[in-house]
Amino acid sequence: MKKIILPLLVIAIGVGLGKFLIATGPEAEKQPQEIRPTLVEAQTLALQDYRVNVNASGIVKAQTQTNLVAEVSGKVLKISPNFQDGGYFDKGAPLLKLDADNYTNAITIAAGDLAQKQLALEEQQAQAKLAQRDWNLLDSSKNRTQSDLAARRPHIAAAQAAIAAAEAKLQQEKLNLSRTRITAPYSGRVQEKRVEVGQYVTPGTVLGVIYATDAVEVHLPLSLAQYDLLGMPEAFRDKAADPAAMPAVEFRPSNGNRSDVWQGQVVRSSAALDEKSRQISVIAQIDQPFIAREGVSAPLRIGQYLNAKIAGKLFNNVYSLPSAAVRQGKEILLLREGKVAVQPINVVWNAEKEVVFQADTDLNGQRVITTPLPLATDGQAVQVAGEKKPQGKPADTPQESKP
Repeated sequence: MKKIILPLLVIAIGVGLGKFLIATGPEAEKQPQEIRPTLVEAQTLALQDYRVNVNASGIVKAQTQTNLVAEVSGKVLKISPNFQDGGYFDKGAPLLKLDADNYTNAITIAAGDLAQKQLALEEQQAQAKLAQRDWNLLDSSKNRTQSDLAARRPHIAAAQAAIAAAEAKLQQEKLNLSRTRITAPYSGRVQEKRVEVGQYVTPGTVLGVIYATDAVEVHLPLSLAQYDLLGMPEAFRDKAADPAAMPAVEFRPSNGNRSDVWQGQVVRSSAALDEKSRQISVIAQIDQPFIAREGVSAPLRIGQYLNAKIAGKLFNNVYSLPSAAVRQGKEILLLREGKVAVQPINVVWNAEKEVVFQADTDLNGQRVITTPLPLATDGQAVQVAGEKKPQGKPADTPQESKP
């Protein structure tokens, strides 16, 4: 029994002694726990007018493209050095020459035929004078009228018609001769040559494909929402659209390897929606895209793919921020005295990397947090990276009071 009571007594004495020492020992001073604010990035809001840019892409097409076709038959005798794939030419420049011997001979024959017809008319006119004289001798009273046949009027009319036909034939042969020299209908470029020297061509043979170089077009498919953002003037049957109100377009190569930039303008829109995509195309025009200019390292090429930035509507008195700075698409976090202030906004446009919005209060000059803080609340302490911590009130770093 003593063996059991003695150990229990020792334990009880030890526990009591420990409590006494704890109760009578010196109390350690408690240090306040520092609350470290969240580091953020911030920028200052500025009231502005913001023009929406609509991004699109399309393929360069010739505004004027022509199949150069032979109008007469003949062997190709000569081809201009400029009439090669990619070659440039001026309006009226000779491109090809066909064998003209047959047409020169035809002109000579037609001229001879015309001379014969003119001689026949003179003979008919002379016979008409003789017939009139004989008639006058037979009828001295001159009371009767000579018949048309007796006066050879039908013969003269037929001879005159034959002359007109011969003249037309001669003019046609001269026209055929001129068509053996194929000239450029406008200043342009050769897209494809389809004929060689020595080749025999007939009317309708395509000699090559050419296009005008004064302007090209780019068809840009847009959704209906994108089209509405352009604010384009519409063309009606009885009222044309104002060209000056058409949006400007900036073009860049789609490969991204060059910094070339071409300026253009929307000139019209398509008449119908695409049945499959339900998109509408606007047609932009680029003037003089083949003339060397600063900022362009190479001319445009038909079929080239371009990225386009179309100037759209202008929003007045708005703000813009990076997309990451807008929370849930409806609010931003203002920075006020080192603390978060949640501010509701009205988004008017979502760009690719930024958001344009308005607010019910004046935010011009206010600082806004651009670092994403999805769980931040009003009054949360923050600090802009690289700036000193704002001097706060004692409540910012509360200390635990002694009992």
